[in-house]
Amino acid sequence: MNSYFQVSVVLPRARVEVVSAELFELGCCGVVEEDISDGVRLTAYFEVAENKAEIEQALRPYECRFEPVPDTDWTLGWRSFFQPVYPTPRMAICPPWDRVPDPPGGFTIAIDPQMAFGTGHHETTRLALLGLEKKITSGDRVLDVGTGSGILSIAAVKLGAAKVMAVDIEAAAIENARANCVLNGVDAQVVLMQCSVDRVSGIFDVVVANIISSILLPIVPELAKRLHPEGYAILGGILDREREAFCTALDRANLVLDEMLDDGEWLCAIARKSQ
Repeated sequence: MNSYFQVSVVLPRARVEVVSAELFELGCCGVVEEDISDGVRLTAYFEVAENKAEIEQALRPYECRFEPVPDTDWTLGWRSFFQPVYPTPRMAICPPWDRVPDPPGGFTIAIDPQMAFGTGHHETTRLALLGLEKKITSGDRVLDVGTGSGILSIAAVKLGAAKVMAVDIEAAAIENARANCVLNGVDAQVVLMQCSVDRVSGIFDVVVANIISSILLPIVPELAKRLHPEGYAILGGILDREREAFCTALDRANLVLDEMLDDGEWLCAIARKSQ
């Protein structure tokens, strides 16, 4: 039985960003865009457990097609899509089969995404990377919740973090993150655990979570509990239309907004504990 399926739809270019955002809200773990003569073919990947009826509703009035995706096809699809990307002037993200030089004064991260989210292409990942670049200082202890491909943990170490605790509830994500940490030579600094944030002990200088809102908002208090009084929380995966609910969640967790980063429809908050 295939563990993933893909849904393909042809959209006008102007609708791609909004529709992609809605699909990520529904649990999409990756999208591929292909320019064609009558618009853009958007292919989104989901786990079988996701609700196909809700996905069809989000794509109306456009006709969509569902197909099973063998794991090997997923990897090959990403290989054709994944080109080097520069989320900040100091960072380059590339696949291991297409290495690029380090940017001036910066570094390169090689990511083999496999089944996990996080290649630096999506707005939420770029915003979280920017947040880390702004707030990581040498020697920091970092907690990365929902690590996915491990990209944020790797970036944290390359930015100067001494130790990163990276957690995810998906075994495939932990396996992929571990491989990517080895690939980038940071496996000694990153501790990986398959668990939810409530199983994590300790206090961290930086807490980062780039997760869809339905998962992120309920765990904001747990994230805040693990934040050092002088530390920063970098929280992304929120749509602009969810800004009010997001700010309310921060307030209830006694977090004060330091800066709100945005990219298109997406937001990422840099917050600290209220004094």
